[in-house]
Amino acid sequence: MGEWKNDKRSGFGVSERSNGMKYEGEWLNNKRHGYGCTIFPDGTKEEGKYKNNMLARGIRKQLIPLKNAKTKQKVDRAIEGAIRAAAIARTKVEIAVSR
Repeated sequence: MGEWKNDKRSGFGVSERSNGMKYEGEWLNNKRHGYGCTIFPDGTKEEGKYKNNMLARGIRKQLIPLKNAKTKQKVDRAIEGAIRAAAIARTKVEIAVSR
């Protein structure tokens, strides 16, 4: 999902694959180009500036899996709260723009 131009991903978008890989960031001519973040199925995270689908400048690190159930619940609640806050912020922006 995201912005498209001439049937190609261009602008900001999110790509989620069935294997669990996810990219969120900038696109140009259907390639990762600009700032973005890729999370691979093995939990590795790559973040930085992409050029022609390759990470040009940035970092790649291994994410730590959450094994403790209580910690995972706290993280999940924090994520849910952030999603709700983002939805409220979008609503407020729409109201402000409509005035």
